[in-house]
Amino acid sequence: MTGLPLRLAAVLTAALTLTACSGKDTPSSQAPSVTTTVGPSDSPTAAPSASSASPTPGSSKTGGSSFTFPTTAKGYAQALLSAWGTKSSSRLELLANQATVQQIKDNGYPNADWTYIDCTASGETSECVFRNAHGDEVLITLTNTQIGHPTAATQALLERTTYASSAESYVSAFMYAWQHKNVQRMARLATSSVADKLKSQTALDSYSAHTSGDQVIVSPTLGGTQYTFTIVSGNLGKAHAISAVSTA
Repeated sequence: MTGLPLRLAAVLTAALTLTACSGKDTPSSQAPSVTTTVGPSDSPTAAPSASSASPTPGSSKTGGSSFTFPTTAKGYAQALLSAWGTKSSSRLELLANQATVQQIKDNGYPNADWTYIDCTASGETSECVFRNAHGDEVLITLTNTQIGHPTAATQALLERTTYASSAESYVSAFMYAWQHKNVQRMARLATSSVADKLKSQTALDSYSAHTSGDQVIVSPTLGGTQYTFTIVSGNLGKAHAISAVSTA
């Protein structure tokens, strides 16, 4: 600014100062707008939901809730019977292979008040027996290496209590239940007093039977106690047809 009058130099200096402080600066009260572009290699990965997350060993997710597979043969069989009783197809499919699930569905839905009898391990499998309040007996087969994991059950054989229409066949069914200590079935085929009287006694291994009026006489083949069962004919084909028993 050499040679300019002092007044003009002052004016120019003021103009330059105003230009540097013009309104083009962003006010401090307004947040800056930021846009970030994510390329293909930077795309975020969604975290799995709780329902789709891989289960921990020995457990599974079903219906939004966690299910832990029992680690004993008895517990596993009980879990299968519980799922059977509640008609839980999703739970059955966790515990049994498809053939066994279909076998269970074909068997229908028996009384679900099951009593544990025993479990026996043999080689690669275990077999567990349970009886319900109607005397129905189920044999559940499990693969030992799968116990504690999905689909260990490979068979569920159900033997239902049946009610014969003839007196002699009815008593034969009772004798079979007695021989196999199926006290639940004994109590379905006879009155509670008859079942209670005989369940603590030793059943005949071999016998012959014949009908005389409303009675069926059971005689031991090799000597021993003879039993005479009284039949209520109106109850044949139904429960509790044996009303009394006497010995000779």
